[in-house]
Amino acid sequence: MHGTILGSGTGIPLLNRQAPGYLLEVAGGRWLVDCGSGTLLQLERLQKSFLELDGAFITHTHVDHIGDLMSLIHAFRILGRERQSPFHLFGPAGFADFFARTVVPVVEPPDSFPFHVAEIPPTLSLAGMTVRTQPTIHSDRIASVAYRFEQGGKSIVFSGDCDYDPRLVPFARQADLLLLDCSTLDANKVKGHLSAGLAGFIAAQAEVRRLIPTHFYPIEAADSRRLEECRIHFTGPIELAEDLMPFQV
Repeated sequence: MHGTILGSGTGIPLLNRQAPGYLLEVAGGRWLVDCGSGTLLQLERLQKSFLELDGAFITHTHVDHIGDLMSLIHAFRILGRERQSPFHLFGPAGFADFFARTVVPVVEPPDSFPFHVAEIPPTLSLAGMTVRTQPTIHSDRIASVAYRFEQGGKSIVFSGDCDYDPRLVPFARQADLLLLDCSTLDANKVKGHLSAGLAGFIAAQAEVRRLIPTHFYPIEAADSRRLEECRIHFTGPIELAEDLMPFQV
């Protein structure tokens, strides 16, 4: 299991941090986790064609996590005529209705290959991997989920946007890698997101083997401050997310 961080930032434009998006490669398949603005461009920078994607897992439908979703579907309609393999698009509760009401009126899914849209179940076996989900605390208006991908005895967890929730601890228990919301420092924590100290606390309680804090809001303090606050609780390996940074377990 390996992949690349396509976007480690938020919806706030930064030259060095695109909106949230991750490429996950498992058992020969290529999957997006979220699809924020800049995702397609980052794939081009990696020389990995969007036409070779097998699907996408959306944590929630805030715009910074789906900003390139319509662009992806539009690109499929233009250049996907030679594709035959299906594309699987998953999201949290309410996602199918959101897709029908918000996406389809703007760009219809391609009709030249199977394009599946579904709300992700608690556990799913797909393409040689097991995908588990956990609802997260983020927004009062829309549902959000964390994803745990398992294959060959290895596991990677993506929290998406989330506030502190003790249910995340057993969900991420002993994961080989946890990519975790770390929006701010403790002093300026915002509702619906984790601060650096809380990110480190969850990683420590879950006894994960490695932590990548991500989803960085622009703050005046140096990124090293995030690392310092994460280390208050978590003593294992930590690597701050950077755009186009690879990861592997």
